[in-house]
Amino acid sequence: MPKELVLKRIVGDIAASEHPGEVMKKWRKIFHVSQVEVARKMGVSPSVISEYETGKTKSPRVDTVRKFVEALIKIDEERGGRVLSALENALLPEEVLSTLVGIGEFPYPRKLEEVYERIGAEPVVHHGDVDVFGYTIIDSVKTILEVPASSLVRVYGECPNRLLVFTRIDRGRSPMVAIKAAGIKPSAVVLHGIDKDDVDELGIKIAEREMINLATVRGPISEISKKLKELTEAR
Repeated sequence: MPKELVLKRIVGDIAASEHPGEVMKKWRKIFHVSQVEVARKMGVSPSVISEYETGKTKSPRVDTVRKFVEALIKIDEERGGRVLSALENALLPEEVLSTLVGIGEFPYPRKLEEVYERIGAEPVVHHGDVDVFGYTIIDSVKTILEVPASSLVRVYGECPNRLLVFTRIDRGRSPMVAIKAAGIKPSAVVLHGIDKDDVDELGIKIAEREMINLATVRGPISEISKKLKELTEAR
């Protein structure tokens, strides 16, 4: 599971960037892999990698980005897995892993309204039909009880342009305060298990001032997770 989460985090980092080629190059250098090596592992010409990294080929498909990252990881594993191990420790400490209920990347940017409709979410604060690149489902109680303040940024900060679903919440104040403190702006925050009329007023004010879309959703979290996962597989 940790390796898959690292892969998804890197794919999300590339896919969410305005300059994906530059980010691809950044990660290739982090893994100390040449264009020739990654091209060989992917079964393409080195010129293909060069065109992505220089921006000549814009907006690579998410499945292409995933193959690129998988190639980097495979090469690193063949060398002993030192970079992957360091990333697992840096990005995914045990206390952070314990808070994650689900995580996934979409094959291409989904519109927020499409994602809302799929899971049956009700908007509370709406700032427009923005793009969503993936989702993360977080156990709020475990986050509060088990994750030290120094690691909170890792939980939230690794999720730009994403749908953040918070489970086991009371009225949603704590997640919104934490997001404001972390200084990040996800595509949207969804509070699971309450109705829109029950959302905390301070949480609503934060969403309004920080320009964060906010919604609520009911139903079993397992079903919501399943529907979001389906969006990572559908083309």
